[in-house]
Amino acid sequence: MRPERLTITAFGPYAETEQIDFTQLEGRSMFVISGRTGAGKTTIFDAMTFALYGRASGALRNASDFRSQYAEPERKTEIDFSFTIREERYRIVRQPQQPHPKNKTPIPHEAVLYEWADSWKPLATKVGDVEQQIESLLQLDYEQFSQILLLPQNQFRQLLDSDSMKKQQILQSIFKTEAYRAFQENWVERYGKYRKQVEWATETTRLKLLELEDDDIETVAERNLPEIQDWLEAREERLLTATESLRGERDVQSKRVDAIRSELEQANALVRLFVERDEQARALERYKSGEADRVERRRLIERLEASSRVRPLYDRYLANRQDIERLNHDIDGVQTRLTQYASKLDELHAKTERIATSKQEVETITARLKAIDDMLPFVDEWQTAVTERDELKRLTDQLAVFKDDSRLTELRRQEEVLSAELAQETTPNRLVEAERKYDRLTAHAQLEARFQAVTERLASCERNGKEAQRRHKAQSDIVEQFMHEEQALWAQKLSATLVDGEPCPVCGSRTHGTVASHEVTSDQGELVAATEALKQYEAALHEARADYRALKQQAEEVRGELESSRQALDLSGSVQEATALQERLIRSLRDEERARAQAERTYRTVMTELKRLEKEKRELTERRQQLLERLQAVQERLQAMRQPDAASLQHLQAERDAQSTRLERLQQVIAQYERELEDVTRLKWTEAERLRLLNERLDLEQKRFDQIETELEESLAKNELSRDVFLTHVEQIDTLSSLQEQLAEEQADGIRLEHGFNALTDKIGDAVKPDLVLLNDRLTTAQASLDALAEQLVNADSQLKRHRHVISEWDRLRDQTADEQRNLETVKLIADTGRGLNPQKLTFETYVQTAFFDQILHAANIHLDLMTSGQFQLERKVETAKGNAKSGLELLVFDAYTGQSRRVQNLSGGEGFKASLALALGLAEVVQQLSGGVSLETMLIDEGFGTLDAESLDQAIELLMSLQSSGRLVGVISHVQELKDRVDARIEVKKSRSGSTIQLVVE
Repeated sequence: MRPERLTITAFGPYAETEQIDFTQLEGRSMFVISGRTGAGKTTIFDAMTFALYGRASGALRNASDFRSQYAEPERKTEIDFSFTIREERYRIVRQPQQPHPKNKTPIPHEAVLYEWADSWKPLATKVGDVEQQIESLLQLDYEQFSQILLLPQNQFRQLLDSDSMKKQQILQSIFKTEAYRAFQENWVERYGKYRKQVEWATETTRLKLLELEDDDIETVAERNLPEIQDWLEAREERLLTATESLRGERDVQSKRVDAIRSELEQANALVRLFVERDEQARALERYKSGEADRVERRRLIERLEASSRVRPLYDRYLANRQDIERLNHDIDGVQTRLTQYASKLDELHAKTERIATSKQEVETITARLKAIDDMLPFVDEWQTAVTERDELKRLTDQLAVFKDDSRLTELRRQEEVLSAELAQETTPNRLVEAERKYDRLTAHAQLEARFQAVTERLASCERNGKEAQRRHKAQSDIVEQFMHEEQALWAQKLSATLVDGEPCPVCGSRTHGTVASHEVTSDQGELVAATEALKQYEAALHEARADYRALKQQAEEVRGELESSRQALDLSGSVQEATALQERLIRSLRDEERARAQAERTYRTVMTELKRLEKEKRELTERRQQLLERLQAVQERLQAMRQPDAASLQHLQAERDAQSTRLERLQQVIAQYERELEDVTRLKWTEAERLRLLNERLDLEQKRFDQIETELEESLAKNELSRDVFLTHVEQIDTLSSLQEQLAEEQADGIRLEHGFNALTDKIGDAVKPDLVLLNDRLTTAQASLDALAEQLVNADSQLKRHRHVISEWDRLRDQTADEQRNLETVKLIADTGRGLNPQKLTFETYVQTAFFDQILHAANIHLDLMTSGQFQLERKVETAKGNAKSGLELLVFDAYTGQSRRVQNLSGGEGFKASLALALGLAEVVQQLSGGVSLETMLIDEGFGTLDAESLDQAIELLMSLQSSGRLVGVISHVQELKDRVDARIEVKKSRSGSTIQLVVE
């Protein structure tokens, strides 16, 4: 970042507008800001920092105090700062929150960032957006800017003198090492979660063993591992023996059931044979009753078979008869057309004599036209010249008047009006101001919605708190009852051990009364569960109260923000109405901008049309001049020619036109006659030939029809069919195959039924129908016994499998828990190391910061070596701090003259200044090396050089001068005269009773 121009208005000690044009430095890379104490030197750096980040350059000043006490009430406090970043120009205009000159509502904090693109274009108009854009452009936040580009007053030695903890905070803000801290905290959190996970795994392993359904399992679970394993093996052996015994009994009973079931299946098969034979007998009887119908269908099939043999001839008979009918119809049509063509031909022959006369007239007219054409060339030349002269006169008269002259005048008038409108000045900031206010109204509406949401959450939290308090009270009563019962139980147990005359171990009394007997209704597990539930309810109650306090505080904060926002916006009605009004204003301003843009487009269109018409008018004038020159030449040619007699010329032309028209009409009549005669003659011959062919074909088809009819009668007689019977059955021939198939299937069914009945009768023989009810009862009794044994076996087998499964899972969980316990030790080691529980007392974040710090010290020592002639070197203290203090970033200074290291706090003022300057330069160089996108073209130092002697001052100046080689601009606030004498560019700040002023002096 390199500054270009800084404009300060009503800011700090500057009552009016002061401007510093850094472009007047003309390549100089160093300047000094000088002036009396309190004149406003540091305010210049404050103005730059405030413009960029909305904050002061030092921690002791507040941005809300920047309003100048010398300024007039109507003058707004504002900073206008333009600068370049990598050859790109930017400008930021920012005003702090300040009192309104006319009412109590303060003017809010506002900022606008511009980018140069032929003109200043807004890049961001909201305070938050501007801050994000600035950090993105500079790639530095406020803390980094204050440590790297700007060294504020009273903070110059902060990095040098601070302790390890403070340096850690500084390096964290500069190098963004929060990710490493989050990494180490993540491992601590992972250790806590993993520890709970291991504890839960251990408990899960114990609970898995308790899943065995055995009365002794709880006692066994408390034993050591070998005893538990021996007990489990013995239990598995018992379960296995019981299972095998039940399996043998089940197999014997299963065979008994299979024998009964086989006997029952044979009986069922015999019963099915009896039923099937009865069904076959009934079906055979139904078949025999339909024999008369089958006889009738056989006769119909015989007639249909005979008709199917005759049908091909009948189809040929019908087709031939249709052909004869079609030929007769065609012959009638041809004869009708022949009659029409003969009549037409007679009419044409009647016109033959008239056509011959027309042909003779054509020959006469042709000869006359040839004679007229021989006389016309001279007349045509004269007429052509006269026609050309008349056309040229018409064109010149037409071009004498510009048809768009009125349009041209109107366009010139529009150009003058639009030029006057566009020349008027606009107020470009009105839309930006309106949008800013709209953004503030939107933010106010969001605050109202946020306040409503917080209020609802507060009410819900209050209800939840009351419910949590009620549950906590009820659970407390339960725990208190359990505790009372437990105390009574212990008292009862203690009283049983007391002996009269011996002291009580609790109260020391030697006389013991009788303790009332109490019936205990709960066990230790219920007490533990109730206590755990009470802890959970107590935690929920504390959490509800904390949430309520947080929400209440949040509601108060939002209410305060809402009230401040309402006062700042000076709202008299609802924010929705104000927002709608502001939206209308923005639309109006945008409409004005669009109207101006439309006027500019209209102006460009008018100018284009105006230039086009002016060009057309010039071209029209030039063309008219050319036509006048051609007209002059034609008139001279006519004067040189002899003018023919007008009457004879007119007569010849009229005769030629009339004869040509007559000739054309006669030729058309003759041609039409000849075409009609040829067409009618050709058509008549064609139809006569077609009639002959049709008659021949009709004779042939008639003979064929007679032959087919004879064959049809013979076929009917051969198949013993009359024509009437054949015509009755011909339409049913298509059903012949289906009738035959149906009859064949019925006959096959009859044969199959008869054979099936005989076969079933033979198969049954002399057998008696069995009693199925008795057999089913025997099977049910045997199956019930088998099911009972099977159920007992399933239970025993399930218990054995359950035992083996639980033991397998128990072994797996034991191995898994052992692995997790080993992993827990590793995670604990990493977590402890990351959070500084190590011999070096270095957290992971501090370890990373030491790497950055070592690079900074390396770069700083190069500059410190030049300024101290090799006497001092900065080094990081590596010894571990005492107690629990964190270490790793403490600084020592090595003195080459004494050969010893000492604390940097023991340096003198001048020595400390050199070390601080070297450290600041080293920090800037390291940041630029590590962040390629950071622009470090400027360094501003707000620290006096008065603590330096002459030699040290020269060394410091030489060091700052050396920065010019890298193109860096260095600005220094100093009272030292030697420094001002060495630098030829000064910003002099002069203080007066009415405020300070600024003057840039370049020698």
